[in-house]
Amino acid sequence: MNKSILAVAMVVAGLCGLSGTATAADITLLNVDPAGVGLNDTTPAPVVGGNPGRTVGEQRRIAYQFAMDTWGAVVQSPVQIKIYASFAPLTCTATTGVLGQAGANWIYLLTEAGVTRIYPAALADSLIGQDLSVLLNQDPTDPADIFSQFNGDLGKPSCLPGSNWYYGVDGKTPAGSINFLNVVMHEIGHGLGMSGFLSKTTGALYAGYSDSYTRYAYDNVLNKNFEQMTNAERALAMKSPGRTVWSGTRTNADAALILDNRNSLRVTAPVAAAGSYEVGFATSFGPRASPSNFTSNQIVVVNDGVAGGSVTDGCELPFVNAAAIVGKVALMDRGVCGFAVKAANAQSSGAIGVVIANNAPGVIDMGGVPPITVTIPSVMVSQADGSRIKSGAPATGGVILDPNFLAGADNAGRLRLYSPTTVAGGSTFSHVDTAATPNALMEPFDSPDVQSQYSVDVTPAIFADIGWQLNPGNSKIGKCDTSVDAVTDGGLIIGANVAAWSGICATQAKGNKLLYSKCMTVRGDQMRREGLINSVEFSQVLKCAVLNTP
Repeated sequence: MNKSILAVAMVVAGLCGLSGTATAADITLLNVDPAGVGLNDTTPAPVVGGNPGRTVGEQRRIAYQFAMDTWGAVVQSPVQIKIYASFAPLTCTATTGVLGQAGANWIYLLTEAGVTRIYPAALADSLIGQDLSVLLNQDPTDPADIFSQFNGDLGKPSCLPGSNWYYGVDGKTPAGSINFLNVVMHEIGHGLGMSGFLSKTTGALYAGYSDSYTRYAYDNVLNKNFEQMTNAERALAMKSPGRTVWSGTRTNADAALILDNRNSLRVTAPVAAAGSYEVGFATSFGPRASPSNFTSNQIVVVNDGVAGGSVTDGCELPFVNAAAIVGKVALMDRGVCGFAVKAANAQSSGAIGVVIANNAPGVIDMGGVPPITVTIPSVMVSQADGSRIKSGAPATGGVILDPNFLAGADNAGRLRLYSPTTVAGGSTFSHVDTAATPNALMEPFDSPDVQSQYSVDVTPAIFADIGWQLNPGNSKIGKCDTSVDAVTDGGLIIGANVAAWSGICATQAKGNKLLYSKCMTVRGDQMRREGLINSVEFSQVLKCAVLNTP
């Protein structure tokens, strides 16, 4: 990964300078698995979810090709993009595991407007308009722009037992399965540029240079771009939830189209505490807090009566003010005991909801195993917001669907980047924050509701911000224009899906033009019935299928 920074004495003459010559990107798989393993696994497999492969390895290759064809129809480049792909025993336990990993195989220094930054190989090639590995006489035995690996142990007793890969390309992932297409789309996204090269722990820039991604990271507390900050400032921002956001205008415009409104804690009284507060949610205990189950009520600060220690952490029973808690919302401070224990203690004291004030900036989602079944909703507010609410307690408030703010963006509408309090080397910073609703393709954890065959949400906009040229028109089958937009605002990629399905149909047809046309007719009709394309577009897709020779 990131084998070398090669000093390239070139100036990028405008990030849109290739608009006249760029074409759909040709993304090619370099299969580095040995015979009988991973992408070459010969284990027989039934056809599944539109994937016609007859062995496990063939299904993996077809799904991977579908992902490459999809991204190839979204981004444009005059230079072929080459990707290493293999299966390997990645880090995994019985409860958690790495599904895949990917990144730039080579990186380059490019200078634009007098500023030199690091660019991943595929993006650098597209901007320069030449294969830099050839131009710079790099090692010809190591030609890939991107490397990718996927977990070959998934489902074994030592690696998420009971789970398995789903190789369908229809998004209909069975319960307990992991959608391989989503993971491949995600990992290729990292290789194309959704990755910052700075140290996630120290904040130090790689070899002293910023990069095409870090350029758009912004600290909404210091109100500085990452390039203006010290190492220590960057390190703190990357472990402060909600603080690190994206400053690129294209992405934040798309985020406004995609993200749902945020659920907030609205405090209405007293005046000193009134306001709309961002919250984190309980993820492993109790129902998720919502306007329907966390309605406006009195919020009372807990007193657990611990002499010489904190009386507001809610960790000891009985509460001194238990009578005041009954039928109310219990407000406690984070610390001493787990979130789930606090919620269970509040519930046993008669509370109908819980607010936990963080002991650090920002808010996080809360996990843990309660000693009893928790049936009441819980939220977290930031340390500063908790202090404000406590200063006016008892207060009155409840959870609302906030029309002014977005779930996954800060109060200025900037997309949040994943910044957990404990640095996660492979996840911190180079992902969309888990607060995003609906879930995004480039969040750090697999989500079965992501449908990457149809939508890649904010990812194309992020690519556009960092310098990629997106396909401005319709996808093509061969040289035939399908009339279906390859990618639209909001990350819909219906045209790219048509192009990728052409590849599936060509694989199925094995050179038989009649079978290819029939496959495209069936697929096009299905998309028309699902409302993804209209009748005019359907007719044009069929015309292209007839003209195309697979």
